[in-house]
Amino acid sequence: MKIGISTSTFFNTVSAENMFELMRKMRIDTTEMCLYTFSDYEKDYIDSLAQLRGNIDVVAVAPLATQFEPQLFSPNVRVRNDAELLFRKVCYACFAFGAKYYTFCGPINLTGVKQFDYRRLAQRFMQLSEIAASYGVKLSLKNLRWSFASTPEFFKNILEACPGLFATLSVYHAESAGYDIREFLDVCPPERVSLIKVQDFVKNEWCLPGKGKFRFDRLFAELDHRQITAPVVFSAQSDSYTDFVQVREGFEYLVSEYRATKE
Repeated sequence: MKIGISTSTFFNTVSAENMFELMRKMRIDTTEMCLYTFSDYEKDYIDSLAQLRGNIDVVAVAPLATQFEPQLFSPNVRVRNDAELLFRKVCYACFAFGAKYYTFCGPINLTGVKQFDYRRLAQRFMQLSEIAASYGVKLSLKNLRWSFASTPEFFKNILEACPGLFATLSVYHAESAGYDIREFLDVCPPERVSLIKVQDFVKNEWCLPGKGKFRFDRLFAELDHRQITAPVVFSAQSDSYTDFVQVREGFEYLVSEYRATKE
């Protein structure tokens, strides 16, 4: 199992052009690459960043999903087509970075809908998965608390309906939606979990690993028991640390907790 860090941790503190070099200096070789704005999706920009990757393994690429992913499910053809143009650009970014997975969020659920037309949704997910596959990429659905995919039930139903769909599971979003991450693991086939995203927390505030109360040892033991070998990456808000030494210490803490479960 690989342990890494999401580039979201460096948002607002390091330019995208310097993130790979910083991670190399920190001896971190696994990451999820996050893109944030429309110019980030352009081919020339992506190609220039990809040249800086070096030996760092980009396991997934995550766009700012609210910019276009909900529109991929619009009943309006023109809206869907425009959204697909951006979707394809992100798929290309995955290809350029050598990432196997596109961290996908999909439709927003701000009104708290609980009944879904899984047949219709599955049809669209499969169409998008086919587009991603043409770039050599697999679509991996994330359990965002404000999306359709906020519950284990949704994951169970949509994964059963879409054999080519994978899962990116976030501890933060599981907890925020009122679930234990194990409830999502229960409904996801081990071989279809592409990425585990973690954060620590104390007094309801999220922080760097090792600074809070989350039991990473239990998480790693649970993953080992279920034979889930997907990479584990952590992300943190830029205001949760004052220097990169603290970020490195958070990474080292995760590695030590993982190694302890293997002894």
